[in-house]
Amino acid sequence: MAEPDSISARLSLVIGRLNRRLATAPGGLSHGLLMSLASVAKRGPLRLAELAQLEQVSAPSMTRTVSELESRGLVVRGVDPHDGRAVQVAVTPTGLDAILRARAARAEVIADMLRGLDAPELDAIEAALPALERALELL
Repeated sequence: MAEPDSISARLSLVIGRLNRRLATAPGGLSHGLLMSLASVAKRGPLRLAELAQLEQVSAPSMTRTVSELESRGLVVRGVDPHDGRAVQVAVTPTGLDAILRARAARAEVIADMLRGLDAPELDAIEAALPALERALELL
């Protein structure tokens, strides 16, 4: 049975290369913009500090990200109903559409890549998905 340390270097390399390929997918959103937008869409209106914590970035970095998303009409800022001094960010219908388009573009990049594999290779990747999904839940 393989040990986690023997798998980690190869998996890290594969994920890094896959991320570079996904970064070239059309859709107009960088990985950081898409992840932040998806977090707002999934978790509902969020304060900037909450979003920064979720995305594990600094507050100033998240402020720049949200400003970019806002300038594209993908999020709106509003007053926190629990604290009128605080600002919350919410996704717009345009933002939801942008998430769907970006995910579809990234899925197509992966589909193109998978089309070059044979059935046993595809079966192996499919069999690994539940373990990868579970590993992500543990983070």
